[in-house]
Amino acid sequence: MASNDFHEKSFDEATLTKLEIFQLYTREWLPVFLAREVDYVREVHLFDFFAGPGKDAGGVPGSPLRTLTVLKEYSQDPNLQAWGKTPIIAHFSDATLWKAKELKALVESEAWRIPGVSTATTRAEFAEAFVVAEPILQARDKAKLLLLDQFGVSQITPDVFRQLVSFPRTDFLFFISSATLHRFHEHPNIRHKIRPADDFNQVHHAALDYYRELLPSGRRYYLAPFSIKKGSNIYGIIFGSAHPLGIDKFLTVAWGKDELNGNANFDINRDALDPGEPMLELGSVTRPLKINVFEEELEAALRQKRLRHEVDVMDLCYRHGVMRRHAASVLKRLREEGAINLEFQWPTLDHLDQPRSIDYL
Repeated sequence: MASNDFHEKSFDEATLTKLEIFQLYTREWLPVFLAREVDYVREVHLFDFFAGPGKDAGGVPGSPLRTLTVLKEYSQDPNLQAWGKTPIIAHFSDATLWKAKELKALVESEAWRIPGVSTATTRAEFAEAFVVAEPILQARDKAKLLLLDQFGVSQITPDVFRQLVSFPRTDFLFFISSATLHRFHEHPNIRHKIRPADDFNQVHHAALDYYRELLPSGRRYYLAPFSIKKGSNIYGIIFGSAHPLGIDKFLTVAWGKDELNGNANFDINRDALDPGEPMLELGSVTRPLKINVFEEELEAALRQKRLRHEVDVMDLCYRHGVMRRHAASVLKRLREEGAINLEFQWPTLDHLDQPRSIDYL
């Protein structure tokens, strides 16, 4: 998972988890722009900048074939009214010549020819491919999904990250290697945030805070992590979107993979291991500390009258990496207590232009 030759071996469970998350998010993302024709989106583009040869040594599909699998499934869906009317282009690139050659032959084979979809496969270093793609990434009338499955030394520099978050109508997922997270762990501006300082389980969240600090001041932008454990190492995915629907769909995928915390393929908060942490029963499953912390902050914000409407509640949900429905119990209790009055059980995405207000009594 951290070496350029891993395509010559079979994918391990950690790599498969990473690939499944990307495939699941692609499945969630495409219908947003293809369910019906919309004037503001004239093309749909999917970029895989570290695509590899398409599969591992045992023939298990890598990210390019998983992208095409989703597209192939949707090409048969009669509910996607824009299919065949809105051009879809899948861009694959890799820095290694043999991988790019094998991938190009594979995706252009008869088995992967999909009506309404075109592919472009090139051999290019990330920096070169990124520059070539920039005119598309800057376009406001094109929807873009980016996978940046980088190896080893991080390609997502602060400058690249700032570009990513500036592109209109663009969602991205980028991979953070264990070595890169180790560097975050030692960074003087991050190390003090980790309690205890050697808790490598939490360093991914400290890295997320680092990227949040790179966001333009005052701009609403949504980031979320997913941590992946392989042996004693922790790898990670960072997701980014400027739209609430993007982060909402990513959290749907993340909570589908991790029913306790929605952000890891292991017990990242050690909820079942540390008897000193507060535990509450929620039906037949244990409510983790993460939800308790979110509920406490939501209640405090409401009692201090800091939230004006449902989008404020939604933003707090997303910052904590929880689903919108996780706000329901606090909203219900404070409404029954007479502290607030509102028309919704939990925030929805149906009223983003005119969010429903919270009245304080």
